[in-house]
Amino acid sequence: MLSVSVYQSTSEKIDLTGLTDPNCKEIEGLPNSKSILGFCDAFMSQDESALAAARKLLVSEMGEAAMVDVAGIASNFQRMNRIADAIGIPAESTGNEKADAMKATLDEQLGTNKYLSATNTPK
Repeated sequence: MLSVSVYQSTSEKIDLTGLTDPNCKEIEGLPNSKSILGFCDAFMSQDESALAAARKLLVSEMGEAAMVDVAGIASNFQRMNRIADAIGIPAESTGNEKADAMKATLDEQLGTNKYLSATNTPK
């Protein structure tokens, strides 16, 4: 989902491998990535003051509606990941060769097949 939305929003090829690096603070070529990643870090830290500051920065850079979208997306990914990990939902083939190839490339690029929950996914 993330890679498709990024590629639809920009004509540049974006290297998303930084998303698996906890030290990544900005993704070159992705507008506002610094403030978005800062929000995500604060969201996951459960530090209320850091989250308030990150929301404020997002609003100043992208507007209130974008901040709400970023918060909704972060919340949705958190929810989906917890459910999938808890019940071992495999990432199945879509039947669409192009989409499946993109997924395989992204899995390899981000190393998601190495995550602990990947053992729940049939090969």
